[in-house]
Amino acid sequence: MTKRCVLLQKVVVETTKRLSAGTFKKCDMHIHSSSCYSRDYEKSEFFDALTGGDLDVVAVTDHNSVDVKLLSELQGVLAKENKTLIGGVELNVKLHPDTIKQYNLTLGKGSKGEYFHAIVWFSMEDAGAMAQVVTHLFEKRLLAEKGAPSDGKPAIQPQSPKSFSKMTEGKAIFLEEFQKEAAAIPHFFIPHENKDRSLSSYLPNNCQANLDYKDRLFYYSHAMAVEGGSKSRKSISTGMAEELETTVAALFFSDAKTTEEIGSRFTWIDFDGDLESLLLAISDPESRIKTSDEYPELPQTNTGSFLESVSFNTYVSGAVDNSRPITLNFSPGYNGIVGSRGSGKSMLACLLANKGVDTYSRFVDADSVKFKMQDGVPTSNRPKCLYLGQGELEEIYRSGKYEQIPFLDEHISPLKEKARKGSEEAADELKTWLNLGERLLKAFCTKYPNGPLRINHLDAAVPSGITIEGPSLPARDAPQITKAKNSLNVIDDKLRAASEAIGSIKFNASYPEDNTLFEALEVETRAIQNDMEAVIKRIGRFSDGLGKVDPSWFSRREELVSLFSETLNTANNASGSTTLAQYQKQTKDATAFLYDLLSLRISLKHVDEEAQAAYERMHKPIDPVPLQNGDEPIEISLFYEDDSTYDDKRANLLGASSSKDLQALAEAFLRQADRRRMHKLFDGRKFISYSSRDLGSHYEKYFELAKTTICDAGSLKTQIKIAEKPIDDMSPGTKAQALLKLFLNDSVASGRWAYVVIDQPEDNLDVATIKDFLVDRLKQLKLNVQFFVVSHSAPVIVNGDARTVIVCNNDNNGISYVPGPLNESPIKQSIADVLDGGERYLKMRLNKYNFQVGDHS
Repeated sequence: MTKRCVLLQKVVVETTKRLSAGTFKKCDMHIHSSSCYSRDYEKSEFFDALTGGDLDVVAVTDHNSVDVKLLSELQGVLAKENKTLIGGVELNVKLHPDTIKQYNLTLGKGSKGEYFHAIVWFSMEDAGAMAQVVTHLFEKRLLAEKGAPSDGKPAIQPQSPKSFSKMTEGKAIFLEEFQKEAAAIPHFFIPHENKDRSLSSYLPNNCQANLDYKDRLFYYSHAMAVEGGSKSRKSISTGMAEELETTVAALFFSDAKTTEEIGSRFTWIDFDGDLESLLLAISDPESRIKTSDEYPELPQTNTGSFLESVSFNTYVSGAVDNSRPITLNFSPGYNGIVGSRGSGKSMLACLLANKGVDTYSRFVDADSVKFKMQDGVPTSNRPKCLYLGQGELEEIYRSGKYEQIPFLDEHISPLKEKARKGSEEAADELKTWLNLGERLLKAFCTKYPNGPLRINHLDAAVPSGITIEGPSLPARDAPQITKAKNSLNVIDDKLRAASEAIGSIKFNASYPEDNTLFEALEVETRAIQNDMEAVIKRIGRFSDGLGKVDPSWFSRREELVSLFSETLNTANNASGSTTLAQYQKQTKDATAFLYDLLSLRISLKHVDEEAQAAYERMHKPIDPVPLQNGDEPIEISLFYEDDSTYDDKRANLLGASSSKDLQALAEAFLRQADRRRMHKLFDGRKFISYSSRDLGSHYEKYFELAKTTICDAGSLKTQIKIAEKPIDDMSPGTKAQALLKLFLNDSVASGRWAYVVIDQPEDNLDVATIKDFLVDRLKQLKLNVQFFVVSHSAPVIVNGDARTVIVCNNDNNGISYVPGPLNESPIKQSIADVLDGGERYLKMRLNKYNFQVGDHS
């Protein structure tokens, strides 16, 4: 393992506890102690107010004095409460006359031009050194007023800190001298801007020389803060940021006059309680500084539920039997993952998301992965997370599968289900109408199996003649005898079976008291049996009698009737009346056929119209769903890719010479005598093997094809519009930007996911999109949901303000990971090396830009 990794691991051990404690701290960075002349409360009251309150970090900034003893004692007391103290002082400062003359400065009128206030913050380690500087400069000022020589021994008697502070009231030291003597002490110098004795009152803004000087002297870097709430941020902080193209932090101070007011106004600062970390916060105030007028409660809303750590085993030198345990601790906000190619960045992302871990089986033991939520216990069960893999965004916009973005899927899936259900119902209705059309044609063919009835008999003259109407002929009598004889035979068989059945009935008493009853029953049973036998004999005699009836008895009458019918037909034929009857019957049948054909055509037209209406309902687009993503309107629409009409699909089944609607099927019935002409009414490619088949086969094939092609709605296509512009019409880069905006929708922070993992979101994004959207979006969302972002982009990690950075390394011993905050030197150096090409190259680029304060692009 490299020396850098060893050093980074040492840093991790030292910072793990505070990193896991949270992010934002509740701070009051401008409090006067009991040692300040401007405050009347006692030391004990002051200490009780700080220990009993809920402030995490306080900065004591007495007027022109640093009470080292009080600060040291307070530091120890606060430490027991896990609170942090930052040293400070509020100075009366003015510029040296030579400076005023050199830069042609104009001071404010009256007392406003005497001096201005500035707050100085420093580490408690440097409290003694800063106290000496401040005391020396004010003693020098006091002696100068008394006319004492500046190089002589101080003539001021020792004073209590409060008395000394009182002596300095209304006195100011030269800024140039303070800068010179305090140069070796790390500190922040913050001039007042919205209170009494503000810098802009001392050097009014209506003078260009004043503006130029202040820009160069005070606002040349990010190490700048002004105090104030929402009003001053609008008029001062925001104004300077826009004017100077820099970041300006606004802190909200209580500047309490009483102990009860301490912490009444405060600032949430995402830092670790030290100056170096404070510099990081002041450099990115939009992300790390929130004031109580806008955020009375903790801005980081997910501190009670986030992934606190993950642990797993990596294989050393690729040996499965030689593993190294790794535990990584995370912050609840934004965790950046950086490293060179092949260093294990994407592997860590896959471990966190439990996606494709098997790909890295040579480097990590997938079964060893344990997840620990805040205040939870390590478990193999991965918390619910949202994952966007490397290149996944590009695949989404290439395939158009927008529902892979959860925010869109929540709306697209229900829409697709609604469309699918509606389409299936319409398709079933369409099939019903097609089935009806098929049944109508089959019924017509069954009624007229020989094809259409011709009316060419009307071309001949109407036959003449008189027709003698014959009477209705009676039925023949002889068959009645045979029918009766057959019925008697059936009755005889049934009676014999009944007689046999009743003969099986016997009554024999087993007890004396039943004798009389059973004797009576037996007598009645035998009587019935005798009666049935008598009936059987009578039927037999009747049947024999019928058999003796002479059939010739009826033949004479039947011969006479037949002779009459023949004589009548002969007479009618001789007069031409039969031909007339046939002519009239043909006319009647033809009329019925034409009426049926007309009814068929009208019915087919109705079927066609209803089928078309069902088809249109089947393909009806879903009404667009309007949504909102921040300030941008979004519209989701679904429509079918196949834009063919019902007429188009039906026409594809029919021949070029047909009428292209269902009337062609009725026409086919009329042409069936000429099979070649009938076949041409259908599409030759689809009916190529049916040229020699009959009309019924053509009908069956047509409706079979219609039910599979016309009733198929095809696939649904999703259209997404952002600000009324379809995503599909955007360039690849713009489309990637739009999809990323949709992926990072507000619902990401709804609490549904414990954390979000994104692997190289800068792919396919231009620098402007990263700057104007991605960085700002990460800053917004990280207050409510935990992020893990793998990136090669310095803006994404550094400007995006990752709270914790995991540096990935892959050397001969395998893959290792080291987390830490941005302000830790080893982490900072690694980020510069990996993302910016190293300090030298970064400085080279900055030198080439040669930005000046207030420059505008």
